[in-house]
Amino acid sequence: MDSVQKKQRKKSFWSIFNFAFANIGGSAVYMTFGTYFMVYVTSAMFTGVPKAEANKLIAMITGLIFIIRLVEIFIDPIIGNIIDNTNTRWGKFKPWLIGAGTISSLLLALLFSGIFGLSRVSATWFTILFIPIFITFDIFYSFRDVSYWGMVPALTEDSHERSLFTAAANFSGFGQNIVTIIIVPVVTYVTFVFTGKHNEGQPGWTAFGILIAVVGIICSLVVAFGTHEKQNALREVTKKKTSLKDMFWALSHNDQMLWTAFPYLIYGFGNAATAGLMFYLPCL
Repeated sequence: MDSVQKKQRKKSFWSIFNFAFANIGGSAVYMTFGTYFMVYVTSAMFTGVPKAEANKLIAMITGLIFIIRLVEIFIDPIIGNIIDNTNTRWGKFKPWLIGAGTISSLLLALLFSGIFGLSRVSATWFTILFIPIFITFDIFYSFRDVSYWGMVPALTEDSHERSLFTAAANFSGFGQNIVTIIIVPVVTYVTFVFTGKHNEGQPGWTAFGILIAVVGIICSLVVAFGTHEKQNALREVTKKKTSLKDMFWALSHNDQMLWTAFPYLIYGFGNAATAGLMFYLPCL
């Protein structure tokens, strides 16, 4: 193997490594928000708030999450279309990875702070601010996630290498498991440091939200600056802008994609419904 081939293999290795490393942060943010945000909402966000008022706010948040999850079915393809039609000097995906990744991570930390404690001060102002912040977070996280997975064909035109990128990223999805492992020790310890109480209080949840936000931002920067989008024949096909009408027509007439999406939907529902139970295992 000559020096050129060695250099190319080393470059490919680090590109795959950086791409996979980034999913640790992406999956950690997803797990923190998708599973443990509701644990935080129901256990600590409204501590000290009258029970009747707290129940109304929890019902509002639960309903909002449910509605957004349904709307996402239609929003994600639109987000994909916007990203696909993006063309900048930095590429198609990296601007979204950096911008949307940073914004969604910062908003995650804000949500886990109870909007700087506003959840305990004013139910009216909390509701007014929470709804747009929550929706904005969800949209920008979707931009980050769709751009991350969508950039695989831009990194290599070799089918074997694309498989390596995808497999490595899925393997690094253990960021979700890391969240489950560290969440109770981190939240409990920080709460004890600030309050002297051995429970999962607001200081601990705020610190945990900040921790995951920092990891999410770092990982977004790693994939943005640690990989290189390539111009190849596969990408030339995507340069033509696609309208929303054409996109939805293609999706509705692609039986294979629809059937593939169905079992993934079932998996996602089961994972979301059971993963949160791990939080309560230490209590048994």
